[in-house]
Amino acid sequence: MDAKARAAASIAEAKCELDRALAEIDMIRTFNPMLIGLVAHSLNNYIAVTSATVEMLQLSLRDNADPDVPIWLEGIGHTADMMQHSVSRLVSMSAPRDFPLKLDRVNISVLMDRACQYFRRRAVSTGTNITCSPIGQVPLAWADRVALAVVADNLLSNAVSASSPHGSVRVQVMSEPGHIVCSIKDSGAGLTDEERKALFESPLPPAAAPAEPPQQGYGFAIAKEFIRRMDGELWCESELGRGACFSFRLPAIE
Repeated sequence: MDAKARAAASIAEAKCELDRALAEIDMIRTFNPMLIGLVAHSLNNYIAVTSATVEMLQLSLRDNADPDVPIWLEGIGHTADMMQHSVSRLVSMSAPRDFPLKLDRVNISVLMDRACQYFRRRAVSTGTNITCSPIGQVPLAWADRVALAVVADNLLSNAVSASSPHGSVRVQVMSEPGHIVCSIKDSGAGLTDEERKALFESPLPPAAAPAEPPQQGYGFAIAKEFIRRMDGELWCESELGRGACFSFRLPAIE
């Protein structure tokens, strides 16, 4: 086996291990939010550097003669997306009220686009179309990168689950005076007024509760708490038979 084949085999094995680790995370009951916060913010920095490096290499090596190079870079980018999703799942199962926030300048358009890349791969089997587009010039937001990634992960997971096979999820990011607004619209069955009210009234799950598969109320409660702690607002608009649109607003850096 030559060096290229050995490297490819190692990458495939590492991706399988990452898939197994992600499945095992869902079985763990509880976490220390301070410890998870320290690890999550550190990992997030490494993942962000990896993702940015892959994007720069993809641009600079577009005309590379070796056809395997784009495939390798795509694989690295996919692994980085999986790692980000793993971090988000870990944080979701800690206590959102106690998770330490580190506010910084965040490009919500880029963060949401990367989150969508992960779910596009997951949605291939159902044929769900996921789009992400900024509207006009969108300034940076003042937010916690890890907490915002958790919000994106939970809302996108709910949107993909709610959309029927061959449906769509549309993400839009736009600016308004003093704020940035992000909307995630699905093509599912929609919610009644009573169901929307129940979402806003649902309490956070206890930190020691067993991990469960993603649920709309569970993910929404966590997203709502993180957005509140970042001085933002989260709401839902829906009509039966026409899907639901979950939106959040965060302070912009002028």
